Amino acid sequence: MKSYRRPVGELPGDPGRLSLEYRLQEPLGGAEDRDGIEEWAVSVRVGRFRDRTVGGVVGALTFFRLRQDERFSPSPAGDAQGEESALFHTVMGCYDLGRGGYGQEFRDAMTSAEGDLLVLWDVRLDPEWRGVGLGAVLASQALWTLGAGCAAVAAAPDGPALTALCESVGFRLCPRPLGCLLDPAAEEARDAREEQRRRYDALTDAWRAARHA
Repeated sequence: MKSYRRPVGELPGDPGRLSLEYRLQEPLGGAEDRDGIEEWAVSVRVGRFRDRTVGGVVGALTFFRLRQDERFSPSPAGDAQGEESALFHTVMGCYDLGRGGYGQEFRDAMTSAEGDLLVLWDVRLDPEWRGVGLGAVLASQALWTLGAGCAAVAAAPDGPALTALCESVGFRLCPRPLGCLLDPAAEEARDAREEQRRRYDALTDAWRAARHA
């Protein structure tokens, strides 16, 4: 039986009513600097209950998809700073900065080097929904949805919580300079996806059983 860091019955609503809403963020200004990079905002929503006390957005995830076409350069602009600079530093190890395209280390590590590169950037949940593994479940679902046709998914976990989340959804720490990558074609990644689906079903069943006990 799956153990949780807090009683499942304390969740404010049925996890089976959670859904993900995907939005492509495209600023009107400065589009030239963002060519080849898609920013996806994923909202975690829960359906409202009859008493109207629960509902709306309870979390968010952020992804970037780096298009492998003539528009994209893996080298950051000279004035890049903040989030954009951090993004490029996260993925630069995957590219051949001299000749362009993916580097040989990346090609050797991945099953296929054909396709875009997706980056898992941020995962947030409201405090009352934490402690039962939902972050990993949601990240797994979102990255497989947005990662269709991608060669890999990259991440730069900045703490033990996000590191554990990445490991549980199928990422592995590759030798430098690659960093933390998920190979969508690898059996271990597909197994991790199925495991997260099972955990979600088990969590939903456990919550409903606790509420009817």
